[in-house]
Amino acid sequence: MLNRFIILVTFTFFSQIASVQAFSNQSLFSIYNIETPFTISQPIIAANLIDNSDNNSADELLAIGVDDQKQTWLAIYVFDEKLENYQLYTKQIIPKKYFAYDLSDFVKKNKNKLRTLYFLAKDEVVTFKVLPSVDNTELLNRFEIKQKVDSMYLVKSADFINAKDFIKDLNQDGLDDIYLPHFEQMNLWLSQPCGQLHFQLLPLPSFIEHDNAKVTFNQRTLFFADFNFDAKTDIAWIKQGSIEYFSQTENGLFSPVSKTIMLNNTIYGLNWWNIREPDGDSLDQSKLAHRMVEQIKDVNGDGIVDMVVRFTQTEGVLDRRNDYEFYFGQSIKVGAINKITFPNKPSTTIQAEGTLTGLSIIDINNDNKFEVMLSSFELSLSNIIGALISGGIDQNVLLFSLNDQNIFEDKPITNKEVELSFSLSNGRSGQPIVQLADINGDGLQDLMLSEDDDTLKVYLGKKGKRKFAKRALKQELLLAKDGQYMQSHDINLDGKQDFIMSYTRLDEQKTLNTFTVLITN
Repeated sequence: MLNRFIILVTFTFFSQIASVQAFSNQSLFSIYNIETPFTISQPIIAANLIDNSDNNSADELLAIGVDDQKQTWLAIYVFDEKLENYQLYTKQIIPKKYFAYDLSDFVKKNKNKLRTLYFLAKDEVVTFKVLPSVDNTELLNRFEIKQKVDSMYLVKSADFINAKDFIKDLNQDGLDDIYLPHFEQMNLWLSQPCGQLHFQLLPLPSFIEHDNAKVTFNQRTLFFADFNFDAKTDIAWIKQGSIEYFSQTENGLFSPVSKTIMLNNTIYGLNWWNIREPDGDSLDQSKLAHRMVEQIKDVNGDGIVDMVVRFTQTEGVLDRRNDYEFYFGQSIKVGAINKITFPNKPSTTIQAEGTLTGLSIIDINNDNKFEVMLSSFELSLSNIIGALISGGIDQNVLLFSLNDQNIFEDKPITNKEVELSFSLSNGRSGQPIVQLADINGDGLQDLMLSEDDDTLKVYLGKKGKRKFAKRALKQELLLAKDGQYMQSHDINLDGKQDFIMSYTRLDEQKTLNTFTVLITN
C-alpha cells in the first residue's frame, strides 16, 4: 500500500514538472507589431466598438497620436483572419476642440456588448461613429452630439488630448451617464430609457487652490459605492474627518442633500502637497504626518465597503514612509435602519521598509478577499547617487494577503525585485512592468514582471499559501521602458488576458509610431 502511494505521489510530481516544462518550451505569446501613421501619444485601447456579427472574435485596437503637423488622429485596427495580422480599419482627425475622451463602462457579464467612444469639448459630449475608411476621412461627420454640457473645463482649443473620467453608469441601469465638475457643483446628465438625458446638479464643490498669482479649480476624487445598505450605488467625496455621500433614490436619481459618515479627523481627501499652512506655504516636510483616502471597496469580502488610507510620515525630504491603513466598514443598527461606520483606528496596516507606491488591490484567487500589491524602494542619498550612475534603481514588488483573522501579516507572501529606470537626458523616469493578469485562463491571477529591456517573466498563479509558482516562464521581446504603457485585456475573448504595449520618449525614436500586441497562446 505504501509503495503504491509513493508511486502515485512521484507520478503526480513529475507530471506537474512535465506540464510546466511543456508550457515553458513554447512561446507564451503570439506577437504582432503594428505601425501607425503618427506618433502615438496615449496608451492603446482595446474595446468592442464594431457591430460585426460575422466576425466578433476579437476587440478592436484604438491608437491616438499626433502627426508632423501637430494634428491629432484616431486610428482603429481590426484583426484580419486571412492575413493573420492587424489591419487599419479607419482613421479620423480629432478636432482640437475635443480635449478628452472616455469609453462606456465595460460589462463583465456581457463581454460582447458594444462599447461607445466619447469625446469631450467645452460645451458638448459627442459619440464617435465607427465607419470604414474612405479616401477623404475629413468629409465624414463621425462625431454625433450626445449632450450639450457645461463644466469648469473652459477649453476652446487643446494642444493635446488625454483620457478623462466623465462617462459612467452612475445608477447601474445599464445606460451611460455623464458627470462633469463645475466650480461649485457637480453636473449630472442621467440617461433615461426613452433616450433622453435628465439633468441634475449636486452641491459638490470643486477643490480650490489659490496663491497670490492664480486660483486653480480641481475636480475632487469621487467614490462610487453603497453606503446605506440599499443595494444602490451612491456618489461620495471626502472632507476632513468625514465621508459625504449623495444616496441614490428609487427612480435612479440622486438625493440633492448629502449624508455624513464620521471618520477619524486626521483623515483627508487631499494629498498633503495640496494642503496649505495658514501662511499659504506647503506643509513642512521636516515633520509631516498625513492620512488620505485612496480607495473605498470591500477588501475583506464581508459585503460592506472598507476604506484604504495612505499614511505618509516624513522627517525630511529623504526620510519618508508610506503605510497603508485599512479601516473595515461595520454595520450598526440605528432604530430600524442599518448604517455604516468605520473605526477610529485602522483594522490592519501594511508597513514595509522604504517608500511604498503603486497600490493595486485585486482578488488573485477568487476567494472574495482582496490581496494588496505594492512596490517599495529606498529613497536615500547613496541610492540616488547610484541611480545617477546606473540609470536605474531597484524596487521590490510586494504582495500581502489577509490571514484568517483579517489581518495583513508583517511579511509579504511574495517579494520580487524589478528595476525602475530613468533618463538624465530628457528628465523622464520609466516604470517597470508589473502586472497581475490571468494569462492561462485558470481563474487565478499570474504575476508578470519585466527583466531588463528584453525579457518578460511570468509567475503562474497557484492555489494555497504560495500564490505564485517559484520559477518564472520567460518571453523575449523589446519592452517599453514605461510599464504604464502596457495594458492587459482579453482581446480575442478566449478567457485569457492579452497585452498591448506602446512606447514613449524613453524608448528609441523608431518605436514611437508602433505598438506591440501580445496574444496569449
